[in-house]
Amino acid sequence: MQFNKEELLSLYEQEQNKSAVARQYCEKHNLKFNGSIRKRISEVIRLLSDENETTSNTNSTSDNEYKNDTPFVLSAWDKEKGCILSIEEYCKKYNLPYKDISSFKFLPHHYSEPSYNIVFKENLVEDDVDVENVKEILQNIINETYEPKEDLSYGEKDGVLKWADLHFGAFIKGLLKTRDFNPSILKKGLLESVSDFNSLPFKNRHVHIQGDLIESFSGLNHINSWQSMDKDLIGATAIKMCVKLLHEALSKIDNLGCVKITAGNHDRLSKNNDEDVKGGAAELIAWGLELMGYNVEFHSYVITHEVDGINYINLHGDKKISSKTSEEIVSEYGKHGAYNFISEAHLHTAIEKLTAKQRTKFKTIIDDKLKLRRIVLKPFFTGNYYSETLGYTSNAGYCILWSNNHGLPKMLDNTI
Repeated sequence: MQFNKEELLSLYEQEQNKSAVARQYCEKHNLKFNGSIRKRISEVIRLLSDENETTSNTNSTSDNEYKNDTPFVLSAWDKEKGCILSIEEYCKKYNLPYKDISSFKFLPHHYSEPSYNIVFKENLVEDDVDVENVKEILQNIINETYEPKEDLSYGEKDGVLKWADLHFGAFIKGLLKTRDFNPSILKKGLLESVSDFNSLPFKNRHVHIQGDLIESFSGLNHINSWQSMDKDLIGATAIKMCVKLLHEALSKIDNLGCVKITAGNHDRLSKNNDEDVKGGAAELIAWGLELMGYNVEFHSYVITHEVDGINYINLHGDKKISSKTSEEIVSEYGKHGAYNFISEAHLHTAIEKLTAKQRTKFKTIIDDKLKLRRIVLKPFFTGNYYSETLGYTSNAGYCILWSNNHGLPKMLDNTI
């Protein structure tokens, strides 16, 4: 429904009461006055007032200066027409599959802009993604630009830096307990970990990235996941920009050896886990880094890497393999005679899927035995609105590992 915005503003200047304006407007235009139309008119007045205030207080500050501090919401407000978009118009504007909507609810005040809460049918697939076409695009814009950075003060041991749950493209701001998060904050954390890594005298330095490299390929991996995403980091752009960000961090590591990448549940190209269990987005990111010249190995759910007598078993934590005991995992993927170090991530997202009954029984797996250790890694992305409402918050961080003189792990578990 479209409203005459000039008339609404004129009435509001006289009445200074949104409800009174809504009632007068409905009477004049033979519209049925009810709670729903009152909310819509009130929201239109608020937005029009904000626009006027913004226009009268403009300055010369660059838009880019605030890019990372402005929360992104798929707004249902049409600035040109001065009205709230219908659900069909909203879907058309943001290229959302209107015909696959299961249910929706108008949210006039839940976000900084009016929006819609949409639930899509469970059998929906985000996109028929042409992976070869994405690769062709990446190949045209990614060049072999990586130049190894060598440090002459070599140590005797190799070191391992572990990153988990990067969720590149997520945008979180203004929650009560969960820390703000955006690509700039992620970049700062990655560079801090690189600085700490370089401060230790390792002969070679390896990086393990354990899943959820991006928040979502097109914003539909989880219900309303686009509401916490940067609108410019959806789709193939997310792949390109994530490769660029990782390059900025990895290129600064002294004596970089290899990069091992496992996929997470957020790295799929489809909405449904059944449609893409291989983490196609993470595989594309790994492929992009290879184009740049990095020594990269990718696997969809498990990678083993032996370094100085320690056999690292890298999982994301969302696959069925993580439900197995530590002994079973070592039996299938470990190395006999070596110290097997199992690490997982994911729990801050897995918690969101647990029922209330399951949450009361939830516990973190920590297993430390004579020749085995199993830990859960800190994430870079600490949560969103939904996880906070469940009472779960987390610190961001990373860990650095190496072998001591007895073939046992030494670890720095750093919080940022």
